[in-house]
Amino acid sequence: MAVLVEASFMNELPFSLREAAQELYVKESLDSLVDMRLKDVSSFYRNAFSLKPNQWLVVLDAVILTQLSQFTLGKHLGSNCVSQMIYLVGLVLGENGVTSKDVTEYLEEHAQVFSVWYSKLLKLNSKH
Repeated sequence: MAVLVEASFMNELPFSLREAAQELYVKESLDSLVDMRLKDVSSFYRNAFSLKPNQWLVVLDAVILTQLSQFTLGKHLGSNCVSQMIYLVGLVLGENGVTSKDVTEYLEEHAQVFSVWYSKLLKLNSKH
């Protein structure tokens, strides 16, 4: 079965940020992207791309969401993993006070492939 990847997050990036996003998307794992999002971008990438801290957040958010969309959801994922994915989507899309309903409404309008993925994630969470 082919995996659908949500391209809208990276496609909506300004051209000035796309090269850094492509580099991170190809070379970094989701774990390392989240680590950079929560702590700091590695010096390697800071030296390779002259981006401001707020630009790095935009890039990391787009790449994290794009990589998440590649994950095949199913019973093989434990409840902790599912909960972390839900938390991560909320963190990246709006930080504090974002509800699943807010996320769903936003995604339905802006990222249809990810919207379907996120709905499946929520259903999977309700079964745990």
